[in-house]
Amino acid sequence: MGVEDAGRAGDGLPSACPRCGEALVQKISDYGWRRKPNEWRRCPGCGWLGRPDLGGRPILHPFRRLTGEFADCVFCGWEDSNLASESFVDNGWLCEWIVCQACGRENVRRIERAPE
Repeated sequence: MGVEDAGRAGDGLPSACPRCGEALVQKISDYGWRRKPNEWRRCPGCGWLGRPDLGGRPILHPFRRLTGEFADCVFCGWEDSNLASESFVDNGWLCEWIVCQACGRENVRRIERAPE
C-alpha cells in the first residue's frame, strides 16, 4: 500500500480524524489486474479508518477491523483482512459492508432482522 498525506486539494474530503483531530494519511490498496485500487484514510494516532464515498460525495465512511469468524476473507482466505462499515438497514435486515484489504472483494453481510 502506498501512503501519503490525506486531504489533497480539490477532493473535498476531510483531512483530520473525526475522532481525535490528527491529520489522516491516505493508503492506496492495489489488487493487481483483477481489481481497481481502493483508497483508505487512516489516523496514525487513534487508528480510525475510513473509505471515501464511492458515489463521489465528500465524506469518509468509517470502517472497523473484524475479529473472529468474520475476520477472514471468504473469497481469498486471507486471515484477519476483513473490514466492516457501520451497520445499515437494507430490505428489513441490519447489514454491514465487508471489504477485504488483501483481495479487494466486497460483500454485504446480513447481521439480523432489523427491529421494527
